[in-house]
Amino acid sequence: MGAGRWCIARTSAAQTLRLAQTLADAGVVAWTPRRTVKRAAPGARRRYVTGQRRVMIEVTQPILPGIVFVRGDFLDELVAIAALTFGPHPAFTILQLGPRAATVRDQQLQGLRSAQDDADQAIAAEREAETRAAARLERAERFRTERARLKALKRERKDLPPATRVTVAEMPALDGMEGAVVSSDGTSAIVNFGGAVDWHIEAWRLMPVAAMAA
Repeated sequence: MGAGRWCIARTSAAQTLRLAQTLADAGVVAWTPRRTVKRAAPGARRRYVTGQRRVMIEVTQPILPGIVFVRGDFLDELVAIAALTFGPHPAFTILQLGPRAATVRDQQLQGLRSAQDDADQAIAAEREAETRAAARLERAERFRTERARLKALKRERKDLPPATRVTVAEMPALDGMEGAVVSSDGTSAIVNFGGAVDWHIEAWRLMPVAAMAA
């Protein structure tokens, strides 16, 4: 039988992928179309009910459960493996048409190959979407964390007596500049940087120069 035709090994649905793998491991050209899908991880339903985010896992499934195609020039090897009473291979039979092994032409498998390609593209798109969603969540979490940090800083009170030399931080227009406190109420201060204009600045943005040098 030529390489342009495929014979058909039949097994249980649960053993489809395993049979394709053990045949391939034995040097037989075997193929079964497959797809990868997302499903809830064991216990995820209970976690979802209690308010936690559902955990999803990827599972590979056969598109045609119970069927493994074996290239025709490996029929003799397939017959020998089917006759084994022990070994790594799941139980299977060779589909027959009368006294001969039933075969399909290579072109007849194109629809199944296309189905597998479509499934591969679908899971790739789903993974990409999840990556984008995870990135959005990470950005949102960083924003929440930064907002909480700033909120805590703004609640702080600082003792900044008049004439205290201070530098400014986290204020792009004045970042790193050094000036002198004119007055302060603990939450903000009036600071002069040597010019005619005094600046009103939140106290948390100010760091005494003496403290930095200590």
